[in-house]
Amino acid sequence: MGDQDLICGAVAVLGRPNVGKSTFLNSVLQTKIAIVSPRPQTTRGSMAGIFQDDEAQIVFYDTPGIHQPKNKLSQFMLRQVEEVLAGSEAALFLVDVREGLTEEDYLVAEWLQKFKSPVFVVLNKIDGVLDDKLAPLEEKIKTEWPQWSILRTAAISGRGVPEVAAELKKILPRQPLLFPADELTDKTMRDIAGEMVREQCFLQLKEEIPYGVAVLIDSFEEKELPAPVVIKATIFVEKDSQKGIIIGAGGNQLKLIGSASRVEIEKLLDRKVFLELWVKVLKNWRKDEDVLKRLGYSVPRK
Repeated sequence: MGDQDLICGAVAVLGRPNVGKSTFLNSVLQTKIAIVSPRPQTTRGSMAGIFQDDEAQIVFYDTPGIHQPKNKLSQFMLRQVEEVLAGSEAALFLVDVREGLTEEDYLVAEWLQKFKSPVFVVLNKIDGVLDDKLAPLEEKIKTEWPQWSILRTAAISGRGVPEVAAELKKILPRQPLLFPADELTDKTMRDIAGEMVREQCFLQLKEEIPYGVAVLIDSFEEKELPAPVVIKATIFVEKDSQKGIIIGAGGNQLKLIGSASRVEIEKLLDRKVFLELWVKVLKNWRKDEDVLKRLGYSVPRK
């Protein structure tokens, strides 16, 4: 079967912060490539997850949660959403059924009402939720946005996720592949390694500290087996006090972050990894466009 015979298209995955977009991406691919934490706004940039089978190539784009921007980094995050929508043939609007429709969900809907292609409202986190709670929510969504289809999932367990792919196959076009058939994502392993370090900062550090963290991979060296992949990275923070917290007494906190990050990176690469981390202060980096570009968060000028 030629590439032109395949169902193929880009699908934007949208929703408010912490609704389960990255978990959905990992679930549909059955591989962890997107970082996940219980905190909102963990995802900062878009990431393609490339689902492929004998019938189709569906490129799911994980996006940052839609929110009111607070700084230059927030502007970058929302620009990523705009760019993904501009290049997509369909969109998934994830809603947390445990919380129902919130003000943030209506903000997401405002974005999607300008989108001219098919939209599926995906009621996520349905595990343990009874039908008598789901039915009123579905009715409300049908009243608010009658033009959109409704699906149900529990992305963390995989329930309903194959059905989402099946529905997308019905409406996506037949066209040449968007990516080579053996690719999993548009990100490099170097990029994902940096994100996995940042993920551990979100999982292990308290309060607002993780939001002031950025990770830059200084070197990523793949040697011949059985030698490990050697990764050196810098964790940037905004304040001297944050640096001390991340390093911890006797360097223990940094060791814990490094150890957990290494385990996740080894799972992805399926080989041993040597990971070395440093911590440096880069004051107010979230507000500085030049520094944001250096860290990979390029903010377009109006």
